Amino acid sequence: MSTLPRQVYVRQQLMPARHLFPPHTHAWHQLLYATSGTLVASLEGQRLFVPSGTAVWLPAGVEHSTFTEFGAELKSLYIETVYNALGSETPLVLEVSPLMRELMLAAADFEVEYPLEGYEHNLIQLMLQTLGRLPARGHILPWPADSRLAKLCAQLYANPAERPGLEQIAASMAMSARTLERHFRRETGLTLQSWYSRLRLMKAIEMLSTDMSITRIALELGYSAPAPFILMFREHLGISPNRYRSKMRPA
Repeated sequence: MSTLPRQVYVRQQLMPARHLFPPHTHAWHQLLYATSGTLVASLEGQRLFVPSGTAVWLPAGVEHSTFTEFGAELKSLYIETVYNALGSETPLVLEVSPLMRELMLAAADFEVEYPLEGYEHNLIQLMLQTLGRLPARGHILPWPADSRLAKLCAQLYANPAERPGLEQIAASMAMSARTLERHFRRETGLTLQSWYSRLRLMKAIEMLSTDMSITRIALELGYSAPAPFILMFREHLGISPNRYRSKMRPA
């Protein structure tokens, strides 16, 4: 499409496991809502995790790719650039309220060229007003631009249970541990340990969208037993992994 048929155009998509939409841009804003599963949106300098019940706001012109490890269903809202109620030109992960969810589900059944007045038009306007009130969530993992550090992060992301020690990582890059930490903090704003802790939390959220047991998730993330994993999860999000999982799944 070169232009949108209406102020908001809704697409429904099913992404199978390990499916990737390669890097691309849009001439309009996009709101990607995960109705089930977890999406990972990769942008310059960060990865945004979009579990069920949240959505990612992608302003017009922002290059991004989208991937799902375990499969996901999504609603994609394309929105004309005159819309600016969010007041943000940067991508955000938003918590979708029950009202917003029902509005999006209803809009997904509209004709592409829905009437410009009456019920459909009014619902779309309410949906846009509601979108501007959704709270942001910090499901963000900084990603370094430096090729060596990006390769390291990709390795940790693919195998979070197999993290070598700081000295070993630094030696493989022919630098001291102190230099590695300095470079990593400059690129991501985090120490390597803090980044790794956030990675494991984001991967846990991703895995909780599946039927994988809590024990298996803990082991996949490198924990020796479920208890320390559950403690970590509670410390960061204030609820247990099982409780979080139940909230991710709409009734």
